[in-house]
This record gives sequence, C-alpha cells and structure tokens, in this order.
Amino acid sequence: MFVKEISKKNPTSEKIFTYHRLMESIRTDRGPRQRKILDLGQLDLPREEWKTLANRIEEIVTGQQSFITVPTHIESLAHHYAHLLQEKEMRSVPATEHPEWETVELTSLSSSRSRTIGAESVGYAAFQRLGFPEMLSEMGFKEEEIHKAALLIIGRLVHPASERETAIWGRQLSGLDELVGTSFQHLSNNALYRTCDRLLERRNEIEDRLARRERDLFDLDEKIILYDLTNTYLMGSAQNSEKARRGRSKQKRHDCPLLTLALVVDSDGFPKSSRVLKGDVSEPETLETFLEDLKSSREGQLSLLTKPQTIVFDAGIGIHDNLGMVRGRGFHYITVSRQRPVEVQEEGLRVVKQDKDSTVEIKRLDAEEEVIVYCQSTARARKEESIKARLQKHFEEGLKGISDSLTKKRGHKRYEKVMERVGRLKEKYPTIAQFYNVEVEQENERVTRIEWAIDKQKEMEARFSGSYYIRSSRTDMDEEELWHLYMMLSQVEESFKCLKAELGMRPLYHTKDLRMEGHIFITVLAYHLLASIQRELRHKGISYRWKTIREQLSNQTRVTTSLTNNRGERIHVRHTTDPEPFHFEIYRALGLPVRPVKVRRWRI
Repeated sequence: MFVKEISKKNPTSEKIFTYHRLMESIRTDRGPRQRKILDLGQLDLPREEWKTLANRIEEIVTGQQSFITVPTHIESLAHHYAHLLQEKEMRSVPATEHPEWETVELTSLSSSRSRTIGAESVGYAAFQRLGFPEMLSEMGFKEEEIHKAALLIIGRLVHPASERETAIWGRQLSGLDELVGTSFQHLSNNALYRTCDRLLERRNEIEDRLARRERDLFDLDEKIILYDLTNTYLMGSAQNSEKARRGRSKQKRHDCPLLTLALVVDSDGFPKSSRVLKGDVSEPETLETFLEDLKSSREGQLSLLTKPQTIVFDAGIGIHDNLGMVRGRGFHYITVSRQRPVEVQEEGLRVVKQDKDSTVEIKRLDAEEEVIVYCQSTARARKEESIKARLQKHFEEGLKGISDSLTKKRGHKRYEKVMERVGRLKEKYPTIAQFYNVEVEQENERVTRIEWAIDKQKEMEARFSGSYYIRSSRTDMDEEELWHLYMMLSQVEESFKCLKAELGMRPLYHTKDLRMEGHIFITVLAYHLLASIQRELRHKGISYRWKTIREQLSNQTRVTTSLTNNRGERIHVRHTTDPEPFHFEIYRALGLPVRPVKVRRWRI
C-alpha cells in the first residue's frame, strides 16, 4: 500500500484542490495497475511519513505485528483509516448463506472495536415504535439530523451524560451508529447542540404528536392527569441565565442555582407536557399555564387530551384560588389540604389498606360542592413522629445554644442581636417553631433569660399524627376511589426520580437558558422511550428498574474478530456477542431479535 496525492483545478475559479488516496499495486492481464483502496481526504502529514502511515494501515488490516515503534500521531491515523477501510469493504452475510469453511491459524486470532449494543437496541426499538423517525422527517429534519436526534435521546436513556460526553460515547463506546445505519466517527459536539436546539424549537409539536401516538399505540386512559413540579441544580454561577434562581433545592444543593421542571403525566406514567420555569417559581402560580395547555389546541393540531380529565396535584398547588380556577376551566381536581378543613370524629373509619407495615383508614365527609376524605396512616404516623422528634431536637438545641451564650464572656447578650438569632432559628425550623412559645427577658437592652415551651400541644400532635385530608370535586366517587387516585401522585414523583437519577437530568453544566432547556427536554424525550419500554415489560411480568436492565444489557457488544487463513488472507468478521439468559428475557418480552445487527464480513 502507498499514499498518492491527487491535484485538481476548479475550471471556474482556477483554484487547485489537493487530496490523498490510499492505493495498492496489483497484477492484471494487461500488466501492473494501481487500485484505489480508500479516499483519505486532505492528509495533513509530511510526505516523508506517508509510507510509514500506509505500512501501518496494512499491518493493522492484515493482522501483522509491528516491530518498529510508530509515532503516536501516525498510529492514531492508521487505526482511524483501518477502521474506515473495514467499514467500506465489509458486507452483510445473508441468513440463508451456506456454511463457509476455512483453515485458519489460531494464534492469529484478534478482537477489536468492541462497542456496547444491548441497551441501545432496546432504546432504538422504542425510538422507532414511537414514530420518531417519521415524525422528525415530516418536521423537516434531514436523515443525518434524525440520526443525531437518535444519539441524543437514546444516549440519554442508555448513557446519561452531557451532550459533550454523549458525542464521545457515540464515537468511541457505543454501537448505536451501526443500529441506525450511519457512522458517528466524525461527530462534533456542536452538531449535537444544533440538533438539540432544533428539537427544542419544535417542543410543543413533538409533545403533542408523541401524546397522540402513545394514546393510539397503548390505548391510554387519560381521564386522570398528574401534575407536579421539581427542580434541578446547576453547576456554576449561571450568570448568563434569566431562569436560573436561588431557591429551595429538593436535592439540598442550596449552594447552586436552580431550574424548575413542571411536568404533566398520565396515570400510566407517560409524559404529556413539560415546561422549564424559573428556579424560584411559586408552585401555585404555575397551574394556570398548564390548564391552558391542556384545554387548548396547539398549532392547529388536536387537543393534547381528548377526554374529560381529573387533575391530581399536591398541597403546594392545591390552594383555594387554584381549585376554583380548575373548576372554571372544566376540569375536576383531587388534592390534599395543607390545613384541617373540618374537625373529624374518628368513629366510623374504614380500612382501605392493611399489610404488615401499614394500615390506612379513611372516612368520607361531604362538604359544599366537594368531598373531603379524612385519612389516617400508621406508617405515615411513624414517619411524622420521627420527623417531629428530629425537628424538636434541633430547634431546642438551637435555643439552648442561644441561652448558653448569655453566660459566656464573648456571647451575644444584646436584646436586638439575641432576637435576630431567635428569628433566624425559627426561619430554619418553621414546621416545629410555630408550636413553641419563646420568651426573652431583658434588662437595659441586655437579655437576662430565655425560656421556651410548647404552647400548642394539641395542634402539634394533630400536625404529626399521620393524618391528612383529600379534597376533590368528584362527588360522584366514593372515598376509596378518591384515596387510590390521590395515591397515583406517586407516579409523577417516580417519574421525577427517574428523570434525575436514571436519565441524567441533574446536574446541569450549561450557562445559557437555551442549552439548559434543551438538556432537560432531551431527558423528557428519553423518558418517553423509557415509559413505553417499562409498560411493555410490566405487561410481561417484568418489573426491574431501568438501571438494572441497562447495566445487564451493556455486556452484549459488537466486536470485530479477525483471523488469518492458510492462504494468507486476513478475515474480519463483525458480529454481536451471544446473548445471556437476562438478554433473552428482556428481548423476548419486547419482541426484539436476540442478536442486534447482522453479521458483516471482509477479507484482504
């Protein structure tokens, strides 16, 4: 093999273009001839190193051992072009092809280019089933952009990471490009960012079409809709962001700016709509926007939901004004009350759930235009008692620390400063502080004594009793149905947990709102794939967490096995490793082939 330089002149501009080819000399009936093996593009390498590069490429593809140390930059180029040559020459082996026997030298056996394929095949099947290729094509995405969208979305499902790391994963670790019929070898980070931007631009249409596709595909019952908010934190100051705000982090990362994700999920766990909001947004004020989204049509398409819906949300959203707004927009609601709306006599409670860990009792109370369900849970009571004890301990220790400082030489004794410390302590523990009476005695602006005691014992016991009140406008339903429907809110909480822990929504490393929203939207799209996969598996009695499935499937790979036969030919076979029992279980449940991607072969 050798490298040949080709120069061509553009007849219109008179500009000369130079590129390079990998050639070989062959014997023909008409004498020696040169044959092109591979286009190398414009080779940025000194002429004196061309032969070294050609020789190293030949050694790699023929399985020869090199006894000469080759410079690192030439070694890297040689492996790159050897891979391109193998991809160019390999052909698929038909399933009906007769067995082909070869006599080979066993010591010549080598394996190369191992790439994960198991989890990717499951993700790509869901990507196709939900109609992503056709949908994106109809939106004007080119085939190459659809491939990049597949890498972004399936990559978030299989290898949750930043867009930059996803590009590295696609180039060096994953066999996804073989599944989709392309190559990610020359993929750049910016290419993924541009594709992510385009997907975000069509977010409303994509979510609408996915909702309709999933509704038709899985015959979803959309009468119950779950709505909730969560937040994710950013690494860095996010100075260029208008939405990043400091606030109450649900991951306890109070040192980081936050973004809020509002998500609508149906009772089967499929996302319906999402929005990225400011990190310090108030929960109640977000509901109106989502009611408009649920009620109205988008861009002339069908409404997001087609049946009369009952919306389930938690106490943070279920304030009085919001309940009236929900009814005014033609929806029903189920929520939990933050206050005790009525006093309840505990006689007449009925058991709705009982097992070795918990007993839940409920009682129906009819009110004006709504029904209230009083609920008492032994498991919740144990949990709240533990929380109460912990909060009391911390709050009283804080008060004791302030009191002890009065007798210390350098302790704070000024009335104004002591009251400031007490106020901050109450702000830190508002849940328990409201039940305490703290008295600060002073003399000449100097605090002489601090005393505290619980003065609302009855209210505190009620707050941490394990009881709660469900409010609903569904007066046609009995108390047990309402309780079960409210318990479905754990579905959206599970969705948030999955988005964060299993699909890499946190943390965010971007500095611009566009990039942050794009990252979160890709995560939501990946969750669409996961919801469809988990639904199919549940119907077959399989309930593994996605993290377990992903890890178990990752040990099925694509690999190139190479041997030399007795005629001196180097045979390269690109194939998928044999499935293991766990792979069979998952693939059969999903109706997928147990060996993703066909065998390909090439000899030189």
